[in-house]
Amino acid sequence: MPGKAILDTLDRAWRAIDALQVPMAVMGGISVAVWEHVRATQDVDLLIGACENDVGLVLQELAKAKIRPKRHPPVLMLGATRILQCLYEPPGCFIDIQIDLLFADSDFHRAALARRSPARLPGLAQEVAVLSCEDLILLKLLAGRVLDRVDAAALLRANLTSLDLAYLLDWSDKLDLRGELAAIWSEAFPGEMLPATPQSS
Repeated sequence: MPGKAILDTLDRAWRAIDALQVPMAVMGGISVAVWEHVRATQDVDLLIGACENDVGLVLQELAKAKIRPKRHPPVLMLGATRILQCLYEPPGCFIDIQIDLLFADSDFHRAALARRSPARLPGLAQEVAVLSCEDLILLKLLAGRVLDRVDAAALLRANLTSLDLAYLLDWSDKLDLRGELAAIWSEAFPGEMLPATPQSS
């Protein structure tokens, strides 16, 4: 599971944004541990359902929690995706922990946010929400880094019997990721092909 400084940062950011009553979910390295793939992580990643006009309010609430933007202007555009990168120094830590807030601007991100699940993380007093395993896999395929591919394969192996493969295949087609999903499937299950017509769970 993530270290104390990471969990303290997640707790701080979650409480700040929760005051705005916007939907959000944990993603990234913290969330994959909920789906039986534990690995070290050094930052906090959240998907949030705030509109463009809400960015100022988000920044205000984060500032109250001593969380500051990493850059100015604070919002980074990656294609059509908006990311708000912030920094927080937990008490006694003496290093900044990065917080990446990904805005749910696309149909996929909104669908993923709607499918979030409540979760209890060891060392965290409050309940949070995490993205579904299927949506995490799709986000890993979209990111495309080596680490993300490793994560996606591990998530497939650990959660095969409970995956909604129909949903996974449907969105992999919509996001033009069917080839990437097939390749990761082969890495996760050597010698096996990606099912073509799975039953929805």
